[in-house]
Amino acid sequence: MSRLRARILALGLTLVVVGALSVSMLPVTYAASEYDCPGQKLAALTFDDGPSAYSDQILDALRDHGAKATFFMNGYKMWSYPDAVRRMAREGHQVANHTYNHPYLAQCTDQQIRQELDATAQVITSLTGLTGTGETGFYMRPPYFSYNERVLAAAGVPVVWCTVDSSDWKYQSADRLVSYVSSQLQDGGIVLMHETVKSTAQGLGRLIDTLKAQGYELVTVDELFWRRGITPQPSTYYTSAPNTGINRCARALYFDESKLDTHWAYESICYVKEKGLMTGNAYGEFTPNFPLTRGMFVTILGRMEGVEDAGVDTGFADVPQGHYAAPYVAWAKEKGIMIGTGEGFFGVDRPITRQELAVTLARYGTMRGLEPEPFDLTAYQDHEQIAEWAKQGVADCSALGWLKGVGENFEPLGNTTRAMGAVILQRLCESTFPGDSQE
Repeated sequence: MSRLRARILALGLTLVVVGALSVSMLPVTYAASEYDCPGQKLAALTFDDGPSAYSDQILDALRDHGAKATFFMNGYKMWSYPDAVRRMAREGHQVANHTYNHPYLAQCTDQQIRQELDATAQVITSLTGLTGTGETGFYMRPPYFSYNERVLAAAGVPVVWCTVDSSDWKYQSADRLVSYVSSQLQDGGIVLMHETVKSTAQGLGRLIDTLKAQGYELVTVDELFWRRGITPQPSTYYTSAPNTGINRCARALYFDESKLDTHWAYESICYVKEKGLMTGNAYGEFTPNFPLTRGMFVTILGRMEGVEDAGVDTGFADVPQGHYAAPYVAWAKEKGIMIGTGEGFFGVDRPITRQELAVTLARYGTMRGLEPEPFDLTAYQDHEQIAEWAKQGVADCSALGWLKGVGENFEPLGNTTRAMGAVILQRLCESTFPGDSQE
């Protein structure tokens, strides 16, 4: 029996830290489920008339300041900036329809309306491979706010306006953009800006920071609707998604637990629950798609290795003595398995990325005496995205079979979910290490 399995059986290991290895993003007092997020303010930033020479600057600001957005684009412009359109889709933003030629739709015939929207949708599909949003075609915003009931009927897709029109094209001022939008925006609101305005690209980072300081999470229009329980309907006009009592977690985190047996990691989820390695939360939910944090994972490894829960000084500002992860962080630091994220922090509450997890597992395997076979990272199409410091760890972990690719990619910056954690725990428990007895 392996030393790892023996310790699990001897300790009856359970992990009850932070809601049994889940990240709670909500006040439990008011939640009926960990999938509920009451009190979370949401808003959607939208950009019209692109793409443009400022698209990449806007995308950089969204990436660097942690926000998602929706881009209502004109078909005739997309061929001039195809890489920007592809980047929007690749980085998780919503691509949407602002007609091909930017006409006054109320003055168009029904046939002209369809031609404008269909031509733009075809360009988006050609560049991104996407065929629509959710259960509908690409959302549409009418140029010049030119619409009527006939336009809605001819559109055949959800039609989106806004609650805050920044008028950035008129004022051309980054300072005004920040002050006006941040003073006018309310929960569930949709902000209209233009991808073609230089001052908007310049002030976007400050605007995002200001709104986040006010408690807003900035999401796509589609995500905003989903989080607020709105199912967008074709030929229907929307301006906002007010809080009516439905406040879901992010769509990527959600899973219908009545169908947990259909989850791809169900076998491993059952395994870790049976072994007492991971348990459900206070609501009886496993939350398989919720992230696993650095603190949670180092606690798993430390307890598996028999590290005692004793008061220690970790040397990290975010892991003080008495913190649930403190003894395990100190152990991992001493063994060189996990180190900090810089500037005296461990990043204990930060989701552990796939490349961080791979490096941690590879170092753990080395500590246990394993010598992985060589592995060619070019087997992953996104191998160039793997950080230099993580390449050897990803190769070793891949060779050991503990953490594998996602399709043809490794997705190094992707977060590790609880489901992934369950799969990896099962693989670790079923691994044989040098020195393990063969009983």
